[in-house]
Amino acid sequence: IMLRRSGMATEWSRANNTPTVTSRMKKVLKVLGWSLVAIVAVAILGYAIAVWVTNSRYERQWVAHEASFPIPFPLSDAEVATLREERVAAGAAVGDPLAGVDLGSVAQERAISRGKRIVTSRLGCAGCHGANFGGHALVDEPMVGRWIAPNITTGQGSVTIGYTASNWDRAVRHGLRRDGRTSSMPSVDFLNLSDRELSDIVAYIRSMPAVDGDPGKVEFGPVLNVLLALGKVKVMAAFDIDHMAPHAVEPPDAAATGEFGAHLVQACRGCHALNLSGGKLAGDPAMPIVANLTPHETGLKDWTEADFIRALREGKRPDGSAISEYMPWKAYGNMNDTELKAIWAYLRTLEPVEKGSR
Repeated sequence: IMLRRSGMATEWSRANNTPTVTSRMKKVLKVLGWSLVAIVAVAILGYAIAVWVTNSRYERQWVAHEASFPIPFPLSDAEVATLREERVAAGAAVGDPLAGVDLGSVAQERAISRGKRIVTSRLGCAGCHGANFGGHALVDEPMVGRWIAPNITTGQGSVTIGYTASNWDRAVRHGLRRDGRTSSMPSVDFLNLSDRELSDIVAYIRSMPAVDGDPGKVEFGPVLNVLLALGKVKVMAAFDIDHMAPHAVEPPDAAATGEFGAHLVQACRGCHALNLSGGKLAGDPAMPIVANLTPHETGLKDWTEADFIRALREGKRPDGSAISEYMPWKAYGNMNDTELKAIWAYLRTLEPVEKGSR
């Protein structure tokens, strides 16, 4: 009887525990299900907010000053006087040695020559816009997005068709599109270009063969939307520029001085940071860690001027190791000795800061 009762009790216990376990499992699964739904909902909401933030920044309308300058700059009185002397020395006919000389054409030729040097040695514009300046996609990945450098030639599909001096000013020195909205131009690097330098750049670009084609528009993928919204990637320079600040008409005198070096080194700040301490750039896992250009022990403390010039001319550090071509040293190595020495002179005046102290 006892065995029978014991067996019956066990069967009764099992029978009554089964619905209890099943009920608990259902509750756990229900909680997990709702938790998953909540997580997904939060993720969707968060991403929607990121898309809204990024798009609102990119579509923001800015107010900037109206810049005006000639393209090209006419010859100065000193240039005209020098040209006259050169004509006399070359045996110009009796009378006005400049008779029959088209001063406008001379000014245009000189502007194109100066502009070519600036574009190819100091700014590295071809790195983004392509060797023919017809533009292309710098990034084209579905999860990241499409980051486009536009066609800036005189051909069909170019964004610069009909550009005035003011349009060029906003595009290059302010990071703004034709209608005043935010662009992807890294204008922090170029905001201190003088009017004459920008005029020379435009003269050179306009002299290049026209390229037909439109590489498309900037599109933000999930990764870019999130990184831009969180401020982990800065590719909208318009937010870091004073759009009412005036620009110098002429650049500093070309001399191996810190003043001229400070003018030239602005183009380095986009990668090396505003304080030139370098470090890791967010958003591109393939990008190597950027060098510290300050005289800190993690930077250029033990470098000499000769080391610096060799680095930009040969792409080698003092120990002989190669510098990555992510650093456009081949372009910057085309600068003349005066320009490179000026940059070095300026770098030695910087406060030493640890690498990556952006």
